[in-house]
Amino acid sequence: MDSSSSSLIPGLTDDAAELCLSRTPRSNFRITSQVCRRWRTFLRSEHFASVRELTGTVEEFMCVLMESECGRDVYWEVFDASGNKLGHIPPVPGPMKRGFGVAVLGGGKIVFIGGYTEVEGSSSINSTIVSASADVYEFDPASNSWRKLAGMNIPRYNFAFAVVNGLLYVIRGYSTDAYSLSNSEVYNLETNRWSLMDCPNRPVWRGFAFSFKSKLFAVGNGSRFIDIYDPKTETWQELDSEQSISVYSYTVVRNKVYFMDRNMPGRLGVFDPEENCWSSVGVPPRAGGFWFRLGEWNNKVLLFSRVCGHETLMYDLDKENGSKWRVCDQIKPSASHLTSVLINF
Repeated sequence: MDSSSSSLIPGLTDDAAELCLSRTPRSNFRITSQVCRRWRTFLRSEHFASVRELTGTVEEFMCVLMESECGRDVYWEVFDASGNKLGHIPPVPGPMKRGFGVAVLGGGKIVFIGGYTEVEGSSSINSTIVSASADVYEFDPASNSWRKLAGMNIPRYNFAFAVVNGLLYVIRGYSTDAYSLSNSEVYNLETNRWSLMDCPNRPVWRGFAFSFKSKLFAVGNGSRFIDIYDPKTETWQELDSEQSISVYSYTVVRNKVYFMDRNMPGRLGVFDPEENCWSSVGVPPRAGGFWFRLGEWNNKVLLFSRVCGHETLMYDLDKENGSKWRVCDQIKPSASHLTSVLINF
């Protein structure tokens, strides 16, 4: 069967064989690819990804970007919907960055945006010499590789970002000279172009953004106002949240925003944009450690610990209040969690 001239599956046309193989779960890829060279080549091809999409057998995966204990290396781990660790994603090209953004476009491609690197001759963050980047890279799981996209018009880091109706927005942030930016940019994947756009000028530190009902919601740390952008009318409006926040991690599950706020230790903040309602829930304490980052998996909120053996806690919205929190034994990152995204492939 290892002959390149043989059929994929004896007795079937290659079209029929491709449809059969496209239904192979990714957790079985390693074993399946050992059957023969043609199967291995097909399973690793972009054509295989298109056949899977055609047959509706696309699976959801969580890609977790982690940092080594010494803080010198970052790498990706991939988990399937059952929590199986499937392997690694190649590193993002270029030097290691901080203050970057990670989003998903088209449901299945990871986009790594901007950030800063430590170099000589630039401005400083807490006495660290830095330089902002305009670089943007896209990871395609079909080819298991990164490619460079068009760069932003303005290098920036520590910005808010969100995808709305297939367009990627980056809001405010800082430039190389540590000047607070008061503009935004929008990226169109189809044209591979960034366009500058105005946004309300607020002296905020990063914050976060999300999509709701085809509108962009931008929340700035240190501000009580939420800026809402409507792409249809290309206008901004202001919503008074009546409270100031200091968010360092967030995730969106079932149209609600869950966030970690420096002003609410031991609590998980919740924002419902439908009702413009703010609330919070208690987070179980962990001896010798603290909760570090939020993520989403199977429509549940994940809370990652920086220490405690990198334990993961899961908040199940479908459970009764007394049993919503539990340790997630399926997801066990091997290092400190920086960020995570869900892709369909």
